[in-house]
Amino acid sequence: MKHLWQEQMDAAFDRYFAMSELLQSDMEALLVGDPKSQSLRRNFVRAACSLVEGYAHCYRDMCQVGVAAGPGPLNADETKVLTDERAFGSTDRVKLTVRAIFKLFELPNAPDFSQKGWPQAQALFDRRDRLTHPKSVADLVVADEHWDIVYDGAAWIFEQLFSFMRELNRVHGNGEVPAA
Repeated sequence: MKHLWQEQMDAAFDRYFAMSELLQSDMEALLVGDPKSQSLRRNFVRAACSLVEGYAHCYRDMCQVGVAAGPGPLNADETKVLTDERAFGSTDRVKLTVRAIFKLFELPNAPDFSQKGWPQAQALFDRRDRLTHPKSVADLVVADEHWDIVYDGAAWIFEQLFSFMRELNRVHGNGEVPAA
């Protein structure tokens, strides 16, 4: 059984590294454009949310290997998000998944979702929802005051997601930072 779990975990990490490379390259391409461009802003919001949701999916994949042995330190919602992700909206799904992976891998320094960055990250997803389901032209505009909020929210949530690999390596690895 242990061999099977290791194979599943290796496969989950392989999927994470492949997805991470593609999604990060999308974000890097958007960072060289004109931040005043509405097209760039809309594409940034979409790509940022894809990165967040892609990472969260990979993290749930990794967690499922451990949850097969029992929920351990996870609360009911954290366990449920791993088995029934559709039961939660985007922001709850991300928050619960990130909390779960830090708990299951026994990592300190878990992200603090009571910080200012979390409401900004939630605003990022709200803006993405407006862009993908517009009801008016106004829904397709990312105004300057909204741009600063969603950009900062993306930066904050990226840091929370990227911190998992740093903490995993620091606590359980050899101290070398792997390519994200």
